[in-house]
Amino acid sequence: MLTSTDMALCGLDPHALFAPVANCQTVGLAVSGGADSLALMLLYAAWSGDRPRAVVYTVDHRLRPEAQAEAAMVVAEAEKLGLTCRSLVWDGPKPSSGKQSAARSARYRLMAKAMAADGAEVLVTAHHLRDQAETVLMRLAHGSGVTGLAGMRDFSVVEGVEVFRPLLGVPAETLATLVARAGLSPVHDPSNADPAYERTRWRNALPALGELGLTPAILGKAGERMARIDAFAARAADEFAEAHMTRDALGVLRIARAALDHADPEIGIRAIDIAVAAVSGARSFALGRIEELAARLASGERFAATLAGARLVAQENAIVIHREAGRHGLPTTSLAPGESVIWDGRFSITASRAGTIVPASGLTRKRFRDLTGKELEGPVAGLRAAPLICDARGEIAAIGCLEIAEGFAVEQIPLTSRAGNCGNRPPGGAVALVSPE
Repeated sequence: MLTSTDMALCGLDPHALFAPVANCQTVGLAVSGGADSLALMLLYAAWSGDRPRAVVYTVDHRLRPEAQAEAAMVVAEAEKLGLTCRSLVWDGPKPSSGKQSAARSARYRLMAKAMAADGAEVLVTAHHLRDQAETVLMRLAHGSGVTGLAGMRDFSVVEGVEVFRPLLGVPAETLATLVARAGLSPVHDPSNADPAYERTRWRNALPALGELGLTPAILGKAGERMARIDAFAARAADEFAEAHMTRDALGVLRIARAALDHADPEIGIRAIDIAVAAVSGARSFALGRIEELAARLASGERFAATLAGARLVAQENAIVIHREAGRHGLPTTSLAPGESVIWDGRFSITASRAGTIVPASGLTRKRFRDLTGKELEGPVAGLRAAPLICDARGEIAAIGCLEIAEGFAVEQIPLTSRAGNCGNRPPGGAVALVSPE
């Protein structure tokens, strides 16, 4: 157990660290048994006053013989601190390669399931300053733009789990000192020292970089500054999208070419990213691909290109972007009364009666006119990539956002809700996601 003196000596205030989740009812704590996550658990237990209920999650990946005992240690230490703990197990066959990535996915999948059962709203993790420095270096080496160079954010969504990282500004050494003062012996996973992994190689390079002035603190501060620039540019791009992008009821998006020509280059690149995300339902793309499209558009070229299932057609006065089904097709799903889904990452659909959603792949211009009484103004391919909602009898109730019969509410995902929130906690309210397999 930590004393107030221990925390004061380490310069840490649990109330300030965890304040962003103070209004939650229940949070999860990801604790592996290493020094960083044990410190997280100790700090949370030392948070006095009215705080959210916490459930500790530790995962036995069954990759090392010691893992079971390490998970048991976490359970025992959590109980000593008065915290509920769940020991989760990754059963089944393990991959021969890509073990760290597979273990990470399995870990978040197991914790997401447990969090849903426990009512936990956010998962608190122990990523710290050195982790942030490594992330900034890795992204710099990979050619990331401003968004990537901002590093990890306080809040983000990982593998479908909302994650909060309160320790990004805290040195790893401080956390290790805290654990030592509490008399705990952290576990050491040898894979964290394996140079086969990129992050380990950057970790090993940090001492030499520090001698040149690139310390974790300097790299972390650079990430903070990039995050501020990113937030400013994101707001400007959102304002551009709201002013100069339109979508029809089928999700076909248009941008006035003159508006894009007059935009700041960075805002133009981000606007294209927003547009492609809105049409494809995807969330991120290689920056280089977006920059290539922006350069072609800036040159005045007329062309057509496809990225992530979004077909961009650069005309003389407008840029038209519509969804393409692609080789994997578009999702088909059933709806129960009262159910809400996000279809293809583009449409939010809520049913008050049973029905099904399929792509409108068989519709023609004539059939569209017969059903809606309207002429189809956009490309047929855009129509055929829209959701077709039918009731339990097979009668068409809606095409995209065009209502033909009652019973289904359809809205498009807002243009500016996709790029994240620059590290601030997003509002709650999750619904099911339905995307192509």
